Parts: sequence; structure tokens; C-alpha cells
Amino acid sequence: MKSKKAKPKPTKKQRQPKKQAEPQQPVERTEEELVDLTSRVYKLVVERGRDGVLQSEIWKELGLTSRDGSRLAIRLERRGLIGRVKVLEEGRWTYKLTPLRFPTDMASIEKAPCIICQYEPKCSVDGEVSPYICPWIGPWVIEEAKATRARVAEPQAVAAR
Repeated sequence: MKSKKAKPKPTKKQRQPKKQAEPQQPVERTEEELVDLTSRVYKLVVERGRDGVLQSEIWKELGLTSRDGSRLAIRLERRGLIGRVKVLEEGRWTYKLTPLRFPTDMASIEKAPCIICQYEPKCSVDGEVSPYICPWIGPWVIEEAKATRARVAEPQAVAAR
């Protein structure tokens, strides 16, 4: 019976070093890309409503890293557009993002009496025609405020059921 010769182990110099995965370098984004991403994050937070959304859900939806996503959220928070509240979710700390300001509803502006007012060219704060004495703008503002309150109260009433 022949004995098998064991192959000699390679020396350190002969061994091939294992290739390690290179750490991912942060993606440098242009200012235009940052503005676009910031507005997309804000839009998604507003769409989720007053109950808010976990920031990790937004990052997954937009394909962002947590680092990039956190920076965008902080940017929106500093502008006073969203609130960030630290919450414990499934044993992990994260942030819930809630809108602090909602974008203006264009439908309300389209109904503004100023658009069709014959006195609009003469209207100014210190002019002969003024928003302070306008017989049409006051009732319009009151109706818009009532409609806004109704829209805000409606989702809360549904959630309470």
C-alpha cells in the first residue's frame, strides 16, 4: 500500500491574500439631487398624514441608506416642515416623521375672490381698495378655514371608529 504524501502547506509569502470587500464610499449627491430627494421625502411624509410614518419605511421606498435618509429628515426638520420623534419600534429605536406644515391646496386659491375681482388692480394694503375692507375676502377666508378644519377632523374621526 502506497502512502499518500501530504502536500506541504504554502508559506505566508505563497498564500494569496483574501480579497476583502471594499467599503462603500458615500455617494456624493448634487444640490439638485438633494432638493429632489428632500421634496420626495416631504411628499411621502405628507401623504401618510398626521399619524406620521417611520423613517425606515421612507428610506426603503426611496432606496436610500439610513445615513442619507436621516440627513434629509434633519434638513426638513430644520426647515420646520416635519417633526421627528424618537420611538421604540419592534425593539429598535427609530424616528417617526410627521408633517408640521401641509402644502397649500390649489383648489382653495382657485376659488379666491381676488382672481375675478374688478377692483384687484387698485387693491393694496394702503390703497383706496384694501383687503381690510373687502366685502368678499372675509367670507371666503372663513369658508376655507371651515373646509380645512373639516378635512383635518375627518381622518381623525375615521381612525377613532
